[in-house]
Amino acid sequence: MQENSKQVYVVDDDEIFHFILKKMLEQQTEHLEVTSFLCAEDAIEQLQHLPLCSLPSLIILDMNMQRMNGWDFIDAYRGIKGTLQQQIPIIMCSSSMDMRDMQKVKRTPELMAYITKPLDPVKVKQITDCLV
Repeated sequence: MQENSKQVYVVDDDEIFHFILKKMLEQQTEHLEVTSFLCAEDAIEQLQHLPLCSLPSLIILDMNMQRMNGWDFIDAYRGIKGTLQQQIPIIMCSSSMDMRDMQKVKRTPELMAYITKPLDPVKVKQITDCLV
């Protein structure tokens, strides 16, 4: 990873979403490294074992995944965030339009935004604005 680049973790069980998001991010942002995780357990495991200087600048998290969903990830993240050198902003990205989910997002301090799928350039700009 380049010295001035930022790292983004994408935690989503949809490989096509990973591909599309990475391409859209690359069009809007230079010096960005995207690390893909198809299951939330792998992302939590990685966070637990990273050197402090290698933490991602942002996590983009799907809500609905097999085994460990986005809410389970948030619970696991709460268990390790005290050991991290910095708090990592998390954006939940999902196709859910359920008002209960949106209310839960508002009550979850770890989440800085909720973005609905499918992505478009305006939504990707909202993501890249969180990288500052």
